[in-house]
Amino acid sequence: MKAANSEQAGRAGKARKRRATPAAGISDQASARPAAAQGRTSESAGNGGGQERALGRPPARDGDQVKNLLLTAARKLFLNYEFKAVSVRQIAALAGVNGAMINYYFGGKKGLYLAMVDEVFRTLEQPLNELNAQHHDSVRDFIGAYMAFLASNPWWPNFIIREVLFGEKDIRQSIIEKFSATFARQLIRAVGSEIDRGHYRADLRPEFATWSLMGMMVFPFLTRPIAGQLLDNNLLGEGEESREFMAQLITHTGELFEQGVLRQEKT
Repeated sequence: MKAANSEQAGRAGKARKRRATPAAGISDQASARPAAAQGRTSESAGNGGGQERALGRPPARDGDQVKNLLLTAARKLFLNYEFKAVSVRQIAALAGVNGAMINYYFGGKKGLYLAMVDEVFRTLEQPLNELNAQHHDSVRDFIGAYMAFLASNPWWPNFIIREVLFGEKDIRQSIIEKFSATFARQLIRAVGSEIDRGHYRADLRPEFATWSLMGMMVFPFLTRPIAGQLLDNNLLGEGEESREFMAQLITHTGELFEQGVLRQEKT
């Protein structure tokens, strides 16, 4: 009888061991999984059920908001510090989101940086595309559109110069290509069109004229602290006086440029 009881106890002990083994195995496998795979949280506590989702990964409806927060934070930091000086942790902290979202949505810090630059170029492309749609391809129209963009984004010229002169090679090349495709080539075509129409001098080289015009448009924004004191006006202001001043500067730039390139009628 004692032997039978002992044998039953042994079988029960083995059964308990077998039941415990899968749980231990699952625990070991979980600890061996990457952090991204482990980091799962159940939504059931908040809504009484539902599927699990990755830790930090926002619902689809919040994805755009997270991306916008990251783009805004990146713009604020990268405008003040070079690419190498800004960390993923700083961007995430300023955006108020999980740092893993930078890799999830943009593939890393560099991807976020280039996405930020793309966003600014899209802002620049909008007024230029509107001009093309309206078949307004005159140089004066381009001057007005670009300088209005600079007035709304006065930090842009300094940022471009810093990245083109001192930025990382692949980032620098990307910015140069985007700027050339977005604005410079369109402006060169516009100058060439004015020459073909007989409006500008026939001996004018469109590339040189565009290069000179870029300096006339951009320099006031590159030197805006000096210009503000010299002209007793704040180029960064948002009041009616500043808007009127900017309109006058745009008109002045267009007229000054064209005085040098207009075709002179023979007398």
